Amino acid sequence: MTGDELKVQLEAVRTLRRSARRQSHARSRLDRYRADIEALAVAGASSYDIALWLRQFKRTKVNPSTVWRALNRWHNPER
Repeated sequence: MTGDELKVQLEAVRTLRRSARRQSHARSRLDRYRADIEALAVAGASSYDIALWLRQFKRTKVNPSTVWRALNRWHNPER
């Protein structure tokens, strides 16, 4: 195989991977609290702080890593 053929095949594989990553998912439980979560994050709260706030005041139990991923998804939607 030539280098050009490999480049074309590699681009086809990358295109396939990009489309496979962009599957729609159900809404997150955190979406309804997005404005509050973002405000807490701007105020300096950690994802652990936000997870505890959600549990205490919104009766929603989530892992701090879930909060962290949601914040990243909201700020980097192309990922």
